[in-house]
Amino acid sequence: MNTTAELGIVSGDRRSAADDYAIGSFPRPTGEIRDRVDTFISELRADKPYFLGFPANLDFSFSGLSGLLDIFVNNVGDPRSTEKAAISAKPMECAVVDAITELANGRPEHTYGYVGASGSEANLFGLDRGCTLLPDAKIYCSAATHYSVRKAARLMRKELVVLDCDESGRMDVDALADACRRDAGRGAVVVATLGTTMTGAIDDVDAIVDAAASAGRVYVHLDAALGGLIVPFTEHGTTWGFAKAEVGSLAISMHKGLGMPVPCALALCRAELVRTAVEGEYVGATDATLGCSRAGMASVLLWYALSDKGIAGLEQHARRALTTAEYAVTTLAASGLNPMRHRESIIVVFDRPAEWICRKYYLATEGERAHIVTLPHVRESMIDSLCLDILEPGAAVTRG
Repeated sequence: MNTTAELGIVSGDRRSAADDYAIGSFPRPTGEIRDRVDTFISELRADKPYFLGFPANLDFSFSGLSGLLDIFVNNVGDPRSTEKAAISAKPMECAVVDAITELANGRPEHTYGYVGASGSEANLFGLDRGCTLLPDAKIYCSAATHYSVRKAARLMRKELVVLDCDESGRMDVDALADACRRDAGRGAVVVATLGTTMTGAIDDVDAIVDAAASAGRVYVHLDAALGGLIVPFTEHGTTWGFAKAEVGSLAISMHKGLGMPVPCALALCRAELVRTAVEGEYVGATDATLGCSRAGMASVLLWYALSDKGIAGLEQHARRALTTAEYAVTTLAASGLNPMRHRESIIVVFDRPAEWICRKYYLATEGERAHIVTLPHVRESMIDSLCLDILEPGAAVTRG
């Protein structure tokens, strides 16, 4: 696909890519509509061998479930609550929640969860649970925390304390301890990240809990958007997630590690943090979710993918992604690009190449560094191709 800049989607431009899809007063010819969609699909498929920089696993296929496009599936309210419309996929949603809860060292009978629209929604849900439990607490996070946490704090009208990172990219627990000492007695709601956006750093939850203790009761929301389907298959498999009593909630973006045609995430929390009540008689369902009506199709697709792979398949995905990350470090180092990677991460950071290379491979960039994310669709040949382009004579010259 062309980038937004190439398509002219910039401030002040009167024309954009949307003009090609403008909807008029009268129907377009059916053939033209299908041609437009087919072209859109072809362009996205053509980009798959170059999609290296952003956390979305493209290794999936759901074409055998095309019949889902002709039905309406609406999960209204809590997954374990019946509702009057009864056109939901809640049994599948519950199965997905239970499986991932166990992967996160939780007990399904003691955990509340649902399939939400995004990791940002799941972060907002978890922070709302923590701030409801500790209404006087501030929210603490590191400078590397996903920006959705800033939005959540703003929406909740809560004070956000942003702390520096240590030399490894993790939250500076000494800075956290200092901040919490100043807020003694208020409690602390702390966001820990399993895979920070740019460097893939994994915060030390044990150290965070100890550092925040001077504020009083500690509630940790774990943003495991990327790491939630990777870390369980590392040496931290039995100690992450709900294994730590202070972890009250989790967010896991399922389209990142698993691979989905639509963004979706699991919002999980300890069941005692949720009050279930019928919110609208006309619906008839209890509802502690943020979305109320939720895409039942996402639950069906998640159930299908997880049933097809099983936990063993998830582990195979994770191990392949970690192995590819190791290969990327070796290959990028041989190319003189100064790569850096955290041990349990599938994000590899390296020196930022020319802009045309960043665009071709959809590299995420920050300052003088770029990164790739070695999700299961990423092959060693894709990394080889990236390095060949970078080392090509004249590669530093920006191409039009």
